[in-house]
Amino acid sequence: MSQQPPGYPPPPGGGYPPPPPGGGPQPGAPAPAGPQDPYAAERALEAWASEKSYALSKTPELSWYQAWYPFQFVFRLARIGRELRVTFGETMVHVIEGFESDPLKAAAGEDRYLLAFVLSQRLKLRAAIRSKSGGGVVNEISRGFGSLFGGSAGGVLGDPTFEQRFEAWGPTREEASGALPMPLRQYILQTNWRGVMETRPGGMVVVFYGARTFEPTTLDNVIAIGGQLYQLAAATD
Repeated sequence: MSQQPPGYPPPPGGGYPPPPPGGGPQPGAPAPAGPQDPYAAERALEAWASEKSYALSKTPELSWYQAWYPFQFVFRLARIGRELRVTFGETMVHVIEGFESDPLKAAAGEDRYLLAFVLSQRLKLRAAIRSKSGGGVVNEISRGFGSLFGGSAGGVLGDPTFEQRFEAWGPTREEASGALPMPLRQYILQTNWRGVMETRPGGMVVVFYGARTFEPTTLDNVIAIGGQLYQLAAATD
């Protein structure tokens, strides 16, 4: 028996009558759909990457990413799915789908994030920020318990408006303020961006909260937003 579409009541008379003898289709019924192609999405991703001249890999080197640690806020990568490598002039960007080793997040489907690793000599200062909201239900619960048993020792940036929504870290207030200039902070607040961003001499890592699918539309957004964050972070002169 066919199911009713969500939100629609059954038709008068309790539905369609039984099919005629022989099992033929109802008059005017649509033809049965053909089998779904399980590789269509992957082929579409490969075609998109090829058109953009991006390098797509299904077997990235985990050790290269692990060599970036330690971080202040970026979670430890348990494994990596796919990788997209993009070059803009002298700047290299590696976008990966990274998985966190957390059984609660895995059960909730919140253990996968998209991360962008940026290599650029224009980045010279160290700082880190993390959204106080977003990242999934498990993150929200963890931060809720953390706020009950601990508190901030004071604003790192001396910017209460920004630090009301983001945790911030830096070796000194001067270096953190230089790594996170005011135009960058304004962009983050105005666009309601949520995630983790850490900068250091020669590199930057961005974790995008809410971006969990490795497909063209999401990747286009990650590259565009990550590029804007990088340009504003690198404009420290």
